[in-house]
Amino acid sequence: MQMPFTRPDGTTPTERRFRQVIDTLQEVVFQTDTARTWVFLNPAWTEVTGFPVEESLGRSALDFVHPDDRERTLVVCKTLLTREREFVQHEVRYLTRDGGFRWVDVFARVTVDEDGTLLGMAGTLNDITERKRTNDALARRERYLTALVDMQQRLLSVPEGGDLYSPALAPLGQASGASRVYVFETYTNAQGTLMCSQRAEWCAPGVTAEIDNPMLQDLPMRPILGRWATVLERGEVVTGRVATFPSVERDLLEPQGILTLLVLPLRVQGRLVGFVGFDNCFEAREWDRLEVDLLSAASGAISVSLERRASERALREHEHRFRQLAENASDVLYLYRREAPRGFAYVSRVAHAKLGLGPEAHYTDPELWYRQVHPDDRAALERVLESPQSLDGGTVELRFLRPDGSLLWLEHVVAPVTDTAGRVVAVEGLARDITERREVEEALKRSEASLRALMEGFPDPAAIERDGHIVYANAVLVTTLGFARAEELVGRRLSEFLADVPGTGVASVDSTPLTSERRLVLRDGRTRVVELASLPLRFDGQPAVVSIARDVTEQRQLKARLTLADRLASVGTLAAGIAHEINNPLAFVVSNLGFLSDEFRHHLSPGPGVRGVRPPDVAEWQEVLGEACEGAERVRQIVRQLKTFSRPDEERMTPVDVHAVLDSVVMMAANEIRHRARLRREYGTVPEVMGNEGRLCQVFLNLVVNAAQAIPEGSAHEHEVVLATRVSGGQVVVEVRDTGIGIPPEVMGRIFDPFFTTKPVGVGTGLGLSICHGIITGLGGDIQVDSTVGKGSTFRVVLPAPRPEPVVRPPEAPLPAAPVVPRGRVLVVDDEPAVGRVLQRLLRGHDVEVATSGRQALERMSQAPGFDAVLCDVMMPDLAGRDVYEAVRRDHPGLERRFVFVSGGAFTAGARDFLEHIPNPLLEKPFDEARVRGAVEELVRHGPPDAA
Repeated sequence: MQMPFTRPDGTTPTERRFRQVIDTLQEVVFQTDTARTWVFLNPAWTEVTGFPVEESLGRSALDFVHPDDRERTLVVCKTLLTREREFVQHEVRYLTRDGGFRWVDVFARVTVDEDGTLLGMAGTLNDITERKRTNDALARRERYLTALVDMQQRLLSVPEGGDLYSPALAPLGQASGASRVYVFETYTNAQGTLMCSQRAEWCAPGVTAEIDNPMLQDLPMRPILGRWATVLERGEVVTGRVATFPSVERDLLEPQGILTLLVLPLRVQGRLVGFVGFDNCFEAREWDRLEVDLLSAASGAISVSLERRASERALREHEHRFRQLAENASDVLYLYRREAPRGFAYVSRVAHAKLGLGPEAHYTDPELWYRQVHPDDRAALERVLESPQSLDGGTVELRFLRPDGSLLWLEHVVAPVTDTAGRVVAVEGLARDITERREVEEALKRSEASLRALMEGFPDPAAIERDGHIVYANAVLVTTLGFARAEELVGRRLSEFLADVPGTGVASVDSTPLTSERRLVLRDGRTRVVELASLPLRFDGQPAVVSIARDVTEQRQLKARLTLADRLASVGTLAAGIAHEINNPLAFVVSNLGFLSDEFRHHLSPGPGVRGVRPPDVAEWQEVLGEACEGAERVRQIVRQLKTFSRPDEERMTPVDVHAVLDSVVMMAANEIRHRARLRREYGTVPEVMGNEGRLCQVFLNLVVNAAQAIPEGSAHEHEVVLATRVSGGQVVVEVRDTGIGIPPEVMGRIFDPFFTTKPVGVGTGLGLSICHGIITGLGGDIQVDSTVGKGSTFRVVLPAPRPEPVVRPPEAPLPAAPVVPRGRVLVVDDEPAVGRVLQRLLRGHDVEVATSGRQALERMSQAPGFDAVLCDVMMPDLAGRDVYEAVRRDHPGLERRFVFVSGGAFTAGARDFLEHIPNPLLEKPFDEARVRGAVEELVRHGPPDAA
């Protein structure tokens, strides 16, 4: 007998072919021993589980079975190994290397040797994961669809006004396997906050209900559920593991034991009205796309039921309102049948009040209206009731005779009612009482004849237009515009004579009365500001518009001046406040710099008889201090200009230094000038003028800014602005000259007119020169202008000079020897600690105490009131200087006379009045050191002056 060929590895060709077949199978072929340990696995094992064959052999097969299936698998294996069954076939989950599992169909038999001894098990593992998933999806889909049908049937069976949510939740919860299903409604409270409250809930056995949780009632969506609100309002869903949610959401959800959830929006007409939620409390299982889609269909069904219920409720309310409207309307509503039985099928109750005949009289008498209508309108009534389609929605006016003989006008609007064949079987109508309107129209017709006579005697310009053209103009309008005869205006448009008016600028024939402010352009080009009133009327029996123009030029000029004055007052208040805020730090900056300069001079200068060279850095230090003092002095000058500009006493007339005013103006307008021209001063020797410093500052600031703005930017070296002063004929003349573009001759005569300006829109109001002219003429002066186009302009201001008064010089007395000043006790009261320290340094020859508030000062004076002088700030945050003064006068009489007030400006009206009515001196910041020392020394040496 021929022996089979054997390879070196001990396998025969048959065995190799058999092994090749096994290795190419997609099913896993396995063999175990009696202890269920793998002894053979083909390569399909790795493809199914991901575990390499080499690593799996020698391990127990149960190690690879899903923990939930091991006990069942062990029982099956025992039945096979004990020979109770010849083979087994069951479905089980095998773990995969990536942490998941695969469903496999296991088929196994026992293996024995030639003697029948049990060797183990052998069989196949067939991957059925996809089949299982498909079957599970179909089963879940069937379960969900059954639940949806059940839910729909329950929703349809809910009675009107019944609980719509609870019947729908149970089938959804059972089908989805959720622990808890609930419905929240959303709404907006009175403050506009989006809120939500739980309205219904279903819970699986063993799950705690949350329907009575007060945290879930009237819960603001934002900020706790702000993310939900945004997502749900877009129609999207909120789902996922609670552990991954923001902390503010976890704080609400985790105490309820929720591991995962799914929230679906409830929307009615595109608006979020609530949401349906599904909780998992036993496992962190998330919902797949199929479940989300099916549950979304369920929430959609609930939304449809909500929308249907809202629509039904709205329809009932609409029907109720319509019946109320019909029964309470002032118009007569009716339905007239043209088919037998012919007559009125419905008439609203208001018919009794209008026609004098109630609905019952109409129902019993089909010919009632034919007998009550005016004989001349009977044919029109027949058209209304017999052929309503011929009216095509138009109105018909009919006259009716009431039982008492009075006349009633009714305006009818009717619509035909047709059957399925298109035949008109009835007429629906509305009859509106227009008796009063017709009486008014008749009265208007009677009054049109007298309208012309009335308008001819009207003191204001007036015109009547029809179709946008003038058909009548009164004599005042003709003469105001500069025409000779009214016929010259007839046929023209009134809008031709109105400036800055879009369109016609007047009312249309069907508009409401219109009142507006316009500019009336005269025939010669001059303008007047008018208040134009236009209203519709009937003229000669046709619709028209009457327009009346009242000249308010002077009134508007006065109003504009008052407005500008108010603005200037606001600017002045701001300037005063800035000056006050700058003065406080400036006071101690200037004083400290002066103190350091004195200290340098006294301690670092060589003494008498000392020769040698000053240390090299001392001179530089003194130079730096000098520059700092100079800069602080410049700031002080700027503050003084702001205070001058902000003075409230606009009507006070005093001698004013013109040159000082011009220098102040130059300082404030420097930024406007420097980019356009060079400034040149040609000051002559002039006396002071009688005027108000603040108003003169306003006038010259306006003239200088206008001069600068008349020069284009970019060529400052080619242009100049000149300020010149001189005396002429006993008066002071101030000229502001520029080399700008000049003023055209055609507008020269109008530059002082109110509201006239050549500047672009938004740059000027046309009131600056008008107000300047008013100020100068009010001071008894005059303002003139000369200009050449392309060469520049000269504005000349002539001001009266005060009459000189003889100066009586007192006889010179010999200078007394400087007395020794005794050391006094001084109290400084200022909310700026640095200011207090400055005054301490200035008054080093005295015992100086500092209080940083009014209350602290009162406490000091209450403890030891014997102060020789009290330097008190006027404006302080807690108690103002006035309050401290009044408290001292009440509690320590006589001590208030030793007060010296200090201030950086920005007085209130009350503080200003207070300072004007007390004899105490006032020192302004920054301090004049000599004045400060002199005021204190006077009080220390001589005490306060005797009270008047």
